[in-house]
Amino acid sequence: MTKQATLFFLGAALGCALAPSAFAQLSLFTVQGGVETPVGESSDFGSVANGDSEDVVYRLRYTGTAATYYLSYFSVAGAGFSVATKDWQTLPAAFPTSGYLDFTIHFQPDNIGTQPEDYSAVLLTWGTQGVDNIQVYLLGTGTPGLTVLLNNQPVATGQTIAFGNVQVGSAGTVQLMLANQTAAALTVPAFQPFTAAAFTVAGAAVSRPTVPPGSSVELEVVFTPTVTGPQQALLTIGVLSFPVQGTGIAAAPPVLPQPSILVNLPAVASAQQGNITLSLAADSPANATGTVTLVFTPADGLNDDPTVNFSNGTRSAPVSVTAGSATGQFSGASSLQFGTGTTAGTLVFNVAIGTNTAQSGAVVIPAAVIGIDAAVAARDVSCAPQEIYCTTTNIELQINGWDNTRTASQIVFSFYDSSGSLIAPGNITVDGTAAFQQYFPTSDLGGVFALHALFPVTGDSDQVVAAEVQLTNSSGTAQSTKITF
Repeated sequence: MTKQATLFFLGAALGCALAPSAFAQLSLFTVQGGVETPVGESSDFGSVANGDSEDVVYRLRYTGTAATYYLSYFSVAGAGFSVATKDWQTLPAAFPTSGYLDFTIHFQPDNIGTQPEDYSAVLLTWGTQGVDNIQVYLLGTGTPGLTVLLNNQPVATGQTIAFGNVQVGSAGTVQLMLANQTAAALTVPAFQPFTAAAFTVAGAAVSRPTVPPGSSVELEVVFTPTVTGPQQALLTIGVLSFPVQGTGIAAAPPVLPQPSILVNLPAVASAQQGNITLSLAADSPANATGTVTLVFTPADGLNDDPTVNFSNGTRSAPVSVTAGSATGQFSGASSLQFGTGTTAGTLVFNVAIGTNTAQSGAVVIPAAVIGIDAAVAARDVSCAPQEIYCTTTNIELQINGWDNTRTASQIVFSFYDSSGSLIAPGNITVDGTAAFQQYFPTSDLGGVFALHALFPVTGDSDQVVAAEVQLTNSSGTAQSTKITF
């Protein structure tokens, strides 16, 4: 098959017959390595494999004597040939002092058949006032190029190369072979940039080697998605084009060795501070993150205790494991502190990291007698006149403590003089059941309480130098130490 250009006739283009010039003032040459070679009626680009191309540099040289001479017309018409570069932007173009203008013709056959195909075009120029006409036939032959194979089967141009689903952050590869099934050596044509950054090419073919007859070279097409969802691009090898498409899917969580939680609590009781650590059965194969949670179940009949939590003030905290390590990290620390609060109940710690979960053993905080954190005594405390027993000399006791059963009831107060003798009327017993049962349901402090007791004194309050308090709940009676004034 021959692709023949339409010929252009100068007289028809101008609408009149042109008088031939007395002598040619324009000459056409090819230029290679700085050497000029005159061009005759035709210029042959030779055989070019499909998918490859050939560039030839031409030079129009002006040999006349006019001070200013112009290139007035220039065209290249014919399939497979195009102008790659030229020394001018617009016409007419004045010849520079060097006396010549250069241009480059690009020949790229666009047939994808298996048989040679002839191409031709017409290069036409003329100079000032339409004289010095040059008409040259550009000739070339497109020969069969490399055959693209997938799984040893030919891939037709336009056929889609599919990757399927590939996890984000991973790479999927399709291996192609560029096979030379002709009798002449072929050079791997140029690769055009992909239209999507997720696709790249690799393999020996990327360096564009020459492939001997009967041989092939490997080309790897790689899909590395950074986002989820369908993605596509165009693989262009010379004149051959192949749509490529793949779908990015969410990366699967890393498969980690089984985690375990160790609870460190020196005293299994209320009002204590402990910590937990996380370890894996083996070093982690990847970085991973997760969450550790604290679950508190109060003892029967008791409300939840919001003070049972981690050191961040909540019952949930992030945990991470670094690739190559078997130890969990809690915001950069190797352990995470927690408080047992002031309510009897059960603590359990859970962790979810990667695809694994684990749970600690139950930590049972038993019911206990009332804990006394601080006791303060003061003399001559003022009081509101309307209060019962208010006098000008009063003694006040302040007891800060916690009751993890929330069943505080009887309170016994005892006062002593400087000799250690019990001051009359002796032990003073108060039933505090109602007051405590009114207080605890409205408190958000767990079993914590502050007890204020005011006692009127008849006589010299300075004779009272110490006091003791006994607090009773369902687990027994707690005795304070001597409280001094």
